[in-house]
Amino acid sequence: MPELSVGVQAADLARLAEAVAELAEAGARRLHFDVMDGVFVPKLMGGAELFAALRRVAELPLEVHLMVREPERHVAAYEGADRITVHAEATPHLHRALEEVRRAGARPGVALLPGSHLSGAMGVIGVVEHVLLVAVDPGFPGAAFVPAVLEKARRLRGKLAELGRKEVAVGIDGGVKRSNLAAIAEVADFAVSGSAVMKAPGPRENLKEFHTILEGKEA
Repeated sequence: MPELSVGVQAADLARLAEAVAELAEAGARRLHFDVMDGVFVPKLMGGAELFAALRRVAELPLEVHLMVREPERHVAAYEGADRITVHAEATPHLHRALEEVRRAGARPGVALLPGSHLSGAMGVIGVVEHVLLVAVDPGFPGAAFVPAVLEKARRLRGKLAELGRKEVAVGIDGGVKRSNLAAIAEVADFAVSGSAVMKAPGPRENLKEFHTILEGKEA
């Protein structure tokens, strides 16, 4: 079934160890860590020190989504991540950024903003292991899910099949919730959700419903 990564920064970071343990106990299988620099996107979030603290308390696989200018300058600080994703729009040296991801021991991926064309990822499709399609304009609180990203994911899967790269995973991040999860699962190999998992009644109940939907059953 499609994979679910939980955006850990939607948890209570004042009690990081307890929050991570609660997510693992509730059934989370992967943790997703966002880094925003206030330049590439209009918000500051994450950072190497917080990631290092997370590594010390998390046993689940960690993935890092770098929403920063010139990501090739920052990748090394996130060594220990299972996946590191950099934006095609954020650097003219995309291959170099992905090489840095490999040097850090992580699986490299490329991300695209909602308004970006798939061509932004095609030039590196031979060296990435996943493509992350962002379905909101990141850094803007309350940004709505962009439905056109679903069709974008379908087109991407078609292109990957044509290129003989069907093993490249397609992910969707942003605005993922129960109401659109089934549609996302039809076109993506993994999805990222944070606040929809952490909101009331809590991660245990929400993750159970998310996994039920991903398994193709009635929620």
